[in-house]
Amino acid sequence: MTGPWDAIVGQDRAVKQLQRAAARPGHAYLVAGPRGAGVVDAARAFAAALIAPDGDDRTTDLVRRRLHPDVAEFEPERTVITVDQARDEIIPEVWSAPIESGRKVVLLLEAERLQPEAANALLKTFEEPPERTVIVLVSEAPDELLATVRSRLQRIDLGSLDEPTIEQALLAGGVDQETAQLAARLSGGQLGRARELAGENRSLRDAFVRAGRDLDGTGAAAARAAAEMLDAVHAAVATLKDQYAEGLARFDEETAAAGYQPRDVRRIRRRLEERQPGRERLARRKAMTEGLAALESLYRDSLAGPDAPRRNLDLEPLTADARACVRALEACREARDALEFNPNESLLLERLALHLPGSTRSRAR
Repeated sequence: MTGPWDAIVGQDRAVKQLQRAAARPGHAYLVAGPRGAGVVDAARAFAAALIAPDGDDRTTDLVRRRLHPDVAEFEPERTVITVDQARDEIIPEVWSAPIESGRKVVLLLEAERLQPEAANALLKTFEEPPERTVIVLVSEAPDELLATVRSRLQRIDLGSLDEPTIEQALLAGGVDQETAQLAARLSGGQLGRARELAGENRSLRDAFVRAGRDLDGTGAAAARAAAEMLDAVHAAVATLKDQYAEGLARFDEETAAAGYQPRDVRRIRRRLEERQPGRERLARRKAMTEGLAALESLYRDSLAGPDAPRRNLDLEPLTADARACVRALEACREARDALEFNPNESLLLERLALHLPGSTRSRAR
């Protein structure tokens, strides 16, 4: 597997299906698989193969960076894909003409979050898009899609990945052995998450577990922990903003070199700018979720005991009371549920920290 497919790990069967589909494409597909199986990477590779069958590096790179003019990605606004988003954004994009290639690809990420009204508004589009457009829905929970939607799509399933496969993929990508082992163990079978934990999310994870381990039962320690966790979330979002600014600058350079029409440049740039606030909101929620998962791993390691396999290979388990660890896990679950309602993150983390136990060694200091 070369070109757009080199980022897809452990999914040979699905890749072969996607390659056959790219050679003789239909009108609409569902790329499905469990969390961490690489469904988004697979869908982007498929999109790159559809618009550039020769697999040239430039096209693959632009698609992966969400910057190719003939591949449009849509994500949920806040928590769902609304009927307004379907009618005002997705359908017009499906019917707009390709700019560089002879084909256009529209990706709907987290497609299980389609509101029923939005799904119904898109049914005709899924069934009969323009001949030069291919629609690809991407979902980790395909059974949550309406049956009327699923029936209009050709489905390609990806399978789960085991820990050794994830570790080897990280090693092949240049990650050192210790980091690869830790990220693979913490990832829960999710290759994309493992890559993030080995890279840009490592400092986020470290900040949350450090904050959790430094708690000593006092309000002052809880306030310090909440502030440290919030700073880590802000840093994660700042990284996304920096990547966006860098990508936009490169986009301007590349479109100028490619000789795009000014109206096409303005349309694509506007699309990128309009979607960035939503991506930042999603990034904040994702960072909070990842941080909560890091905290939960501390208490699960403590509950499992010193002789059980640890998630946090770089840390000794907390010496905390078992009942307190169970209450901490419940507090983390409640905090995760609260994220659906876009709470004040500072207050949420302060409340959470007040309900988390520290290590008995922390209290002894």
